[in-house]
Amino acid sequence: MPENTVPRGYRLQGRVLDGTVSAARERATVVTEGDTIAWVGDTFALPAEFQSHAYTLVDLPGRTIMPGLVDGHTHISFGEARSEEELALYTPVEFRALKAVWNAKKVLQAGVTSAFDAATTYNVAQSVRDAIDSGMFEGPRFAVSGRQLTSHQGLEDSFPSEMQFPPGQAGVLVKSRDEIVEQIRLQVKDGVDAIKVSGSNDSLVSSDAIDGSAFTFDEYRLIADESHRLGRLCTVHARTRDAVRDAAKAGFDVIFHASFIDDEGIAWCLRNGCVIVPTLPLLVNVIEATGGPGATPMNAVFQTEVDAAMRNLPRAYRAGVPLVQGSESGWSPIPYGHWHAREMEIFVRHFGLSPLEAIHAGTLGAARLFKRFGDRIGKVEAGRFADLLVVNGAPDRDVTLLQKPQHFDFIFKGGRPVDRTPPAPRRQMGFERHKMFLNGVYRYDADRGVGQLVR
Repeated sequence: MPENTVPRGYRLQGRVLDGTVSAARERATVVTEGDTIAWVGDTFALPAEFQSHAYTLVDLPGRTIMPGLVDGHTHISFGEARSEEELALYTPVEFRALKAVWNAKKVLQAGVTSAFDAATTYNVAQSVRDAIDSGMFEGPRFAVSGRQLTSHQGLEDSFPSEMQFPPGQAGVLVKSRDEIVEQIRLQVKDGVDAIKVSGSNDSLVSSDAIDGSAFTFDEYRLIADESHRLGRLCTVHARTRDAVRDAAKAGFDVIFHASFIDDEGIAWCLRNGCVIVPTLPLLVNVIEATGGPGATPMNAVFQTEVDAAMRNLPRAYRAGVPLVQGSESGWSPIPYGHWHAREMEIFVRHFGLSPLEAIHAGTLGAARLFKRFGDRIGKVEAGRFADLLVVNGAPDRDVTLLQKPQHFDFIFKGGRPVDRTPPAPRRQMGFERHKMFLNGVYRYDADRGVGQLVR
């Protein structure tokens, strides 16, 4: 190709996983033009029109070409907060937004070319999505929720009742049917892709999170009907049996977590076409990072939920309920750019899915979360976006390869190689973190005559 000539596209040669559960094509070629896949097929059948030097050849033996990863549960505005208090009370909104676009590049550099943002603080997620789409910054293609609707029994109303509901919380308190409808319509005006509901509490916040529901069935149905009337996806944080059942019965599209789903909940998911995004890496990482299931009383609570999920969700999958992988990146146990493919490993190791089924759950199977562009992502197919990974090895045999982006040869988004240069380290500002004298109590041990830190 003459110097300074812009390539028309790329001709990638290797084994191809297309995002379905079909076996890989072992000697195949993917041709890109502009931001789109122009042709896919066996290399011997490559049309002459794509064999010119106008297409940059990438021929790396032993590599797998596959769709870019899709993360079904992220929080780009959370900034790796360590607690609900830190998330809701610390860091000005302006700084949150700037930090979020900085972190979005890390997510893309992990091979995540599309991501669903499952709740935002302020309207940060919408702004990040639009800044990326307009070409100002690099990051995944985002579909975003607004602040999740919560009642007093929902996850987001986690502060003492005598204080004002924090404006930085990733939720909005709704106290009546009229407030529910008003909030949905306001969020649609503000440009959300999905409505998110806090349908249950959370074991990270409350030990009673395995029971009950934050809304009545009639309220769930109101939310689903109004969201769908306005053309938006309807999603719910629902860990408990009752919340899963009622949200699925009401016609919600996406159920996050669903750890305590029962047979009735599974039946309603099947009847109404619900998809489940378990998002277990958060709980699993917290348990691992703090010494194991029995290391703390809270770890025992977390492990109870993990055990329930590993019993119930494989049953739901075997019954026909689709699973989508999610990371919950944004909290400190799930820093951006690190754990975006871990749930696929959990699906294989603990749910009994094959690596191909797990990859489907993190590519084409996840495309249903994206109403605006879901038909153009998740699959290596002509006419879709050229969002592609070139992976050293065979992830359909070892899905953990997808947790090692440093070993990817290329990440393409829209037909362009992603800049793999990591963001420069930054200094953490004092206003981003809450302050503690000690993480515990420093007691005097009279027998030993010394102090002892008790957590």
